[in-house]
Amino acid sequence: MARKITRIVEKQINNWSRRNSLRDAPDQNNRHDKYPVITISREFGAPGAALAEYMGNRTDFDVWDKKLLKAIAEELGSDQKFIETLDERRQQAVEDAVAAFITNLNTNVSYLHSLIRIVRTIEEHGKSIIVGRGSNYICQQPNSLHVRLVAPLKHRIADYAKRKNLDRDEVKRLAEQKDRERTEFIRQNFQKEISNPPDYDLIINAEKYSLDQMAELVLNAYRIKTGKTVEMVKATEKDSG
Repeated sequence: MARKITRIVEKQINNWSRRNSLRDAPDQNNRHDKYPVITISREFGAPGAALAEYMGNRTDFDVWDKKLLKAIAEELGSDQKFIETLDERRQQAVEDAVAAFITNLNTNVSYLHSLIRIVRTIEEHGKSIIVGRGSNYICQQPNSLHVRLVAPLKHRIADYAKRKNLDRDEVKRLAEQKDRERTEFIRQNFQKEISNPPDYDLIINAEKYSLDQMAELVLNAYRIKTGKTVEMVKATEKDSG
């Protein structure tokens, strides 16, 4: 596991280095214009991770889900590798923000410290989709877009049970447990209520839309908030390229 995560970290740092080289090239007039990140929060069973993957496969945005962020923070303590990808001025800004953020929190400080540094560094680089782990509360740039996916509990249970081939009663217990755990994580670590509508730019009822339609809604909101248009390509077009 650690070797796999190390490769992911190194690959991402290389991607950022190439992106920065393009941004700084004199003939790239608009490359310095950074694309803000998108965060996706979701109720258990709402397809937040699936939406992030779908969008990542059809744009050039990097996708970070909660398992990867947690693995990096816990297995490698690789927040320092990430912070070193920033220039000195931005390194100090992230360090200062993290120090201020954790001062009044009653939690696992070392884990949260790594998580915040990683998310803030990803936000500094931009052009990424971050799923879960309170990333909307960690991000601090005003143009970052924060999305939440919800759906009626019955729909989430039925959909998850079908996808995972599980008993619906089992999924109901799991959904209630996971929703409770996520609520408590946000409440304890960020002193926020995860379901508070003003904490998001866009809330989508996943029962009503397909992944493609939700992606379109998100990117329309992104264009309106950031002034930047992100085009989606068909999976076959991007894969062949």
